Amino acid sequence: MVEIRVALSEAAEAQGLLQRLGALFERTSVSFDKTRNEVRVRSEWESRSVVEVIDAVQSWLATDGVGSAELSVGDRSYTMLGPTLVSPNGRAPAAAGHAA
Repeated sequence: MVEIRVALSEAAEAQGLLQRLGALFERTSVSFDKTRNEVRVRSEWESRSVVEVIDAVQSWLATDGVGSAELSVGDRSYTMLGPTLVSPNGRAPAAAGHAA
């Protein structure tokens, strides 16, 4: 059994990720810990399960416009970043109020 955790910066971000993961795993395997702002998946230890969660998180980051989330598998943690918009000149846009 493996527990995969996705830490969110805000609880409001959880709904989209819960829906995606709920489509992949049994409802009893996916939960949200409000005190830690974490979505958790409990699954049998299979590489397919981990890959499915990673794919679902990547899709959720892109679709919901979330900047990043921390994914933990066992005792390892990884920061997953949302897509970065790139302008036609190949650079990411400057932050509001800052010159490039």
